[in-house]
Amino acid sequence: MKILSSSQIRAADQFTIENEPIESIDLMERASRAFVAKFLEIFPNKKPVTILCGTGNNGGDGLAIGRMLIEEDWKVSIFVLGEKGSPDFEANLRRVQDYTLLTAELDFPDFHTDQVVIDGIFGSGLSRPVEGLAADLIEYVNNAEVIRVSVDIASGLFADNAQPANSIAFKPHFTVSFQTPKLVFFLPESDEFVGDWHVVDIGLSRKFINDLPTSSFFSEEVELLKLIPIRDRFSHKSSVGKLLIVAGSKGKMGAAALCAKAALRAGVGLINVQTPKCGVDILQTLVPEAMVIEDEDQNVISKIERMDAHVAIGPGIGTDSKTKNALAKFLKANDRPLVLDADALNILAEDQSLLSELPNHSILTPHPGEFRRLVGQWADDFEKLKLLQSFCVKHQLNVVLKGAYSAVCNFSGDIFFNPSGNPGMATAGSGDVLTGIVSSFLAQGLLPFEALKLGVYVHGKAGDSAADEIGQNSLIASDLISHISNPIRQKSV
Repeated sequence: MKILSSSQIRAADQFTIENEPIESIDLMERASRAFVAKFLEIFPNKKPVTILCGTGNNGGDGLAIGRMLIEEDWKVSIFVLGEKGSPDFEANLRRVQDYTLLTAELDFPDFHTDQVVIDGIFGSGLSRPVEGLAADLIEYVNNAEVIRVSVDIASGLFADNAQPANSIAFKPHFTVSFQTPKLVFFLPESDEFVGDWHVVDIGLSRKFINDLPTSSFFSEEVELLKLIPIRDRFSHKSSVGKLLIVAGSKGKMGAAALCAKAALRAGVGLINVQTPKCGVDILQTLVPEAMVIEDEDQNVISKIERMDAHVAIGPGIGTDSKTKNALAKFLKANDRPLVLDADALNILAEDQSLLSELPNHSILTPHPGEFRRLVGQWADDFEKLKLLQSFCVKHQLNVVLKGAYSAVCNFSGDIFFNPSGNPGMATAGSGDVLTGIVSSFLAQGLLPFEALKLGVYVHGKAGDSAADEIGQNSLIASDLISHISNPIRQKSV
């Protein structure tokens, strides 16, 4: 699903109006009906509703929504911040039989628990911080014990730019967005201004949207499931992938075991794990399905073997000088795309000349701290995404920046936000499991970016399945491995 800017959505609005053709007031009516349909799904039982309307088109939406909910026999109170505004706002205001004009704080509505407040004050075209009575109203509602719902985007939230410091914005529990999600929905700094979001189709020209350029997308599960490998009748362990995992050091053998187990559960046929001498017995006990290659060193990786297999490097290897030298030497001799994680990324961050040695289309899986060490500090989440894009393009890499809605970026700079996962996955070893899944799909024959995109999704879905069973707070990395099969089984033959 494309993620479009505010200006692109306005262009799609205008194109649809001119070419469907449809009057703008009727397009607003269609959008409002789509909102109401989703609203009734979210709230199947009637509650008192208060709707707050500005004087732009977002306010016009709010007025139309209020009228439609009244038609559905909901108890609705409408409050308006002015009577002069956009033509469609004024047209909808004339259609409303009863409303209260807000001219001062004394006019603010009284609330009680179990009430829903719908925010239709400002839309996605906002370009400056909210001030005056509107700001006071938003703060008043944010502090009330009510259920808050925003129309298209929270009032005061910028769709395409960083939020100014100390600016005021509505804090919804739900946002119902028109046609496409907004980029700001996927950024950590904006979480309190988004809530649970939903997208409703308001009938904008599909052809026009398909032709619009964008580098931001929201991955859809139906497309991701198509990437899951299918074995044929005559598959054998060599034909479904060979993988070498270079992992572990003294005290960090759990990372190697988690990575190897996850790779096997994700479907790879043959797996070798290279590890220091101290970890051989541990791995052969914990992962009997893996073949273990014993490093010459007792405690750290000192040499990386070359073999006819895809390679993943990093979980638990540490940053000992022997390990750094081993990685540098291997990179100079290897020309097949790799999967690099954890301490391998920290080694790259310390010696960034090694980035030029990475084969094109290799996969990196940093968390924000590791990514910061690679690219430097960013001022806000929008700048972070730009750094991610430029890093991938410059070095021709595929990178996932892990977190909620993990940002999966390809070597062309296109970012796909992942739909799966939950906060319970913020637990030690979760990243090692991801490395195993991604490298498994790479070894099974997927293109590097396909392997990364699918691996991130399956990792998140395994986490969702585990959280459903045992809860988020109790989830540990081993639980992810035992649930990897659940999303993979969704593949339809």
